[in-house]
Amino acid sequence: MIRKLASMLVIALFAISFAGAAVSQEAQETMTLKGTIISIGADTGKVGVQDESGKMMTLTADSNTDLKALSGGDRVSVEYSSDGVIKSITEQE
Repeated sequence: MIRKLASMLVIALFAISFAGAAVSQEAQETMTLKGTIISIGADTGKVGVQDESGKMMTLTADSNTDLKALSGGDRVSVEYSSDGVIKSITEQE
């Protein structure tokens, strides 16, 4: 009886820990940055973007982001998570 209760408790705690991880990933805020690409490393996924006020940010592309069509000097709009991972990047006219 006690073993069964203990194993149920372990399973419940395990499930709660996964639910907490899922909530924390959803809680990451998505931000938008408009600026000019200063540096780009297609092999490393690092993109340096300078906004209109002169602030420089280095962001990292996720595995779904294609950087091949972009180059230094391109004006872009970047959506990224609070941990600096690019969710989307589009060239602006």
